Amino acid sequence: MNYPTRMASKTTSGKKDTQGLQYQRWISFLTCVRDTPQNQDLLLQYFLEQFLGAPELFYEFLFTLQKKLELGRKKTVKEQLAREYLRVLSPLCERFGMFEEKETLDHLCFRIAYPTAYREVEQVLSKYQKTAEHTIQKILRILRTLLKKEHFTCTVKGRYKNVYSIYQKMQKKRYVSPIALNDIFAFRIIVKSNDAEKCFEIINLLHDYFHPSVDRFKDYISVPKVNGYQSIHTTLRGVIPDFDLPVEIQVRTEMMDGFADRGIASHWIYSRNKKTSLLTEPERKLLDHYTSLSERLQQERNVYFFSFEGDINKLPEGSSVLDFAYRIHTEIGNHAEAALVNGEEQPVHYRINEGDRIRILTAESLQVSGQRLSCVHTSLARRKIHEYAEP
Repeated sequence: MNYPTRMASKTTSGKKDTQGLQYQRWISFLTCVRDTPQNQDLLLQYFLEQFLGAPELFYEFLFTLQKKLELGRKKTVKEQLAREYLRVLSPLCERFGMFEEKETLDHLCFRIAYPTAYREVEQVLSKYQKTAEHTIQKILRILRTLLKKEHFTCTVKGRYKNVYSIYQKMQKKRYVSPIALNDIFAFRIIVKSNDAEKCFEIINLLHDYFHPSVDRFKDYISVPKVNGYQSIHTTLRGVIPDFDLPVEIQVRTEMMDGFADRGIASHWIYSRNKKTSLLTEPERKLLDHYTSLSERLQQERNVYFFSFEGDINKLPEGSSVLDFAYRIHTEIGNHAEAALVNGEEQPVHYRINEGDRIRILTAESLQVSGQRLSCVHTSLARRKIHEYAEP
């Protein structure tokens, strides 16, 4: 395993150099960590804080990540990077509505990280993929004809879901075949009038003409998701006679569709720089939600770093390697005399920087004294020094 080296804290002559250093740091967090549940949780926390601190930069990082995966030569590095993207960044992309970027990277990383599973799902789906476009066009004609007959002015879109999203659903529902899933084919009906009541009228119409799955109905218009997403979801059978797969339908207004399609994160970035009086109600709620979350995380001010073994650790900003020693164990803190930081020996008062790789060096004799209180930042370390220091 290759361990990260800390990015030097220095002034660069341009924005590009600073971004490059940040991208390297983020990639090191994805490729230099041991695969444990605790590390995965800390990675999620770390990248959540990074996104909320610099959402514009995070968008650009996703494109850099894609290029690295496509052009990289080291197979093992690409595989680990792809796995960590799927575990950590893909859920984050979904949470913040980066759907276009997510779909591209999901497919690429799934093929790199899990080639056998990728081929298996793809082979099973090939039966439908060969006729997918014909099937989609046929369903589109049926839906458009019905809606026009009932005098609804709508745009109707259809698509065949990508391999990784289908594989995820299989894993979640523990299905052995993708054919058991409810939404391999997905369609969207966009109401031009921006009248939410029309969405419910269309759903009632569809349920009258076709066979809905009761347990698959979700109303995100009456109760929007916390990120502002609004739509009605239903799953239908019998749209095409003798067609053995159900069809997912999403119904929303043009305003709702624009809000979802452009990405919740992009709305947040935009609304941060928009005059408050010009914000729509969904944008206002979104801005309040993410601003509150960002401020709460900023107040914590944590620094993330690696142990020598490759585990991620988190301490309050300003913590020293001695704070880390006491976090590991009281005896290690009491006997700590120095630390190896990125391969170089440092004193116990060394302040930890983001991405550091640290190994505590201990002595046989106790090293505790009241003078060490100036070396620590956390209350835990101070308490332990008071407890064991000689009077």
